[in-house]
Amino acid sequence: MNQYDSLPTSYMVGHIQIKPNIILAPMVGITDSVFRRMILGLGGCGLVSSEMTNASSVSARAIKHHHQLDFLPEERPITMQLSGNDPDLVANAARMVEQLGADILDINCGCPSPKVTGGGHGSALLRDLPKMERLLRAVKAAVQIPVTLKFRSGWDEQNLNYRDTARMAEQVGIAALALHARTRAQAYSGLANWDHIAEAKQVVRIPVIGNGDAREAGEALEKLRSSGADGVMIGRGAMSNPWIFLQIAQLRRGELPFEPTPADKQAWLLRYLALCQEDIGDRLALNKLKQLIGQFAIALPGSAVLRSAVQRANNIDEAREHIERFFAPHMELISV
Repeated sequence: MNQYDSLPTSYMVGHIQIKPNIILAPMVGITDSVFRRMILGLGGCGLVSSEMTNASSVSARAIKHHHQLDFLPEERPITMQLSGNDPDLVANAARMVEQLGADILDINCGCPSPKVTGGGHGSALLRDLPKMERLLRAVKAAVQIPVTLKFRSGWDEQNLNYRDTARMAEQVGIAALALHARTRAQAYSGLANWDHIAEAKQVVRIPVIGNGDAREAGEALEKLRSSGADGVMIGRGAMSNPWIFLQIAQLRRGELPFEPTPADKQAWLLRYLALCQEDIGDRLALNKLKQLIGQFAIALPGSAVLRSAVQRANNIDEAREHIERFFAPHMELISV
């Protein structure tokens, strides 16, 4: 028996069991099919999600161009996440998402981006819970698959309404909640307050998933323990360390967690680039790499050099050369 044996290992979203209960957060520009498959291929992740997709861009014509809702069978169970502020529009998009084969539909009421909140989407709905309720009811009535909600603690520290949001969502029939325990005003700065997650868990009977600052395997499990949450959602931590899900699973089994070598990191990054290139072509693959590299390189010594070089790359071959050049000294040390 080890110190993690008493922690929950799964939870239910409607009729769907999520096991293990460590899941990948939806991230715009990041959690496409390639990234999800690479995370799942390493092991330890119980659920993945599409990128947040604006409901206004969910139509037969639009999805052929942006591909944000594409997925492969090996990614199941899969959540598709929508944002929007018009109940009828989001409900119509929800119907199409269900037809596309999503297992779970998630509504985003947490994104802090000014571009999103300026349109009344994401965390802007935290300022108008009656409107959020109308939207959730419309979506719930439109589909048969489970509907979940991702939200924040509140708009700012003076307007913390996570308990009210959680209660309302449960009354509407939402199947599970994911609470990013920051305010919209914090964006991604400061610390997530996992006491908010513990308190939300106390006021509802449906699963509550905690999100925010789970960047290391042991830290994620301690947050699961201290909050009483049903699961942990990992976002930026998966960008900087795709092996975190595997490491959590190993800790739970009482094993020493796998520590990726520079060779592992180079191989992962180059494979990611190659699969993106195969899926979406050189130009978009290069853009994907530039979005990922800032977080992926955080823990690497001298990472600023790699980040800067990749950001300046004009084509995919140039980016690949920068990656190989950066890792070359580390590879030589290993071979000696």
